[in-house]
Amino acid sequence: MSDLGQTEDHIEHVPNSDFTKEIEKEPGGEYIQRCIQCGMCTASCMVATMTEKYRPRKLIQQILLGMREEVLRSELPWLCMTCRQCEERCQEDVSLADIFRAVRNLAAKEGHIPDTVRGVVDKVMEDGWMLKDGYSDFIEDDRDDLGLETDLKWNTEFVRRVKKRYIDGVNKK
Repeated sequence: MSDLGQTEDHIEHVPNSDFTKEIEKEPGGEYIQRCIQCGMCTASCMVATMTEKYRPRKLIQQILLGMREEVLRSELPWLCMTCRQCEERCQEDVSLADIFRAVRNLAAKEGHIPDTVRGVVDKVMEDGWMLKDGYSDFIEDDRDDLGLETDLKWNTEFVRRVKKRYIDGVNKK
């Protein structure tokens, strides 16, 4: 315990203008400091209604407090579906989808890609389908009824090259 009654492993966060400035340089990030922490983004978020761990307001707060490593190592910025409902309701013009995209880009450059995201990429690599399991006999029947090809053979060369360059080429940290 320290003289202040805090344990030795307690980390106190103070605003880190370097991390905020890093985000401000990215498209859409220039207005991050306008955030007044009203919570409208979280109230509008479809992902937040499905899981209590995802709170866009809190993630913005962490960025503003300079919690760089915690934010970049977190899977939370990757949960944003970029539906932009939060932006439609934000009276301060804070572009959360763009901010979270910038965070994901920084995280990826530093090798912090969550296993779940890597799993999705691997799934797409199999045959070009992200939701392969969602392609059912019903859809196949509908395509057949419409005279469309039912055996969708995807050319995955593009996906393979993207994975090789942007996923495999990133060092895991």
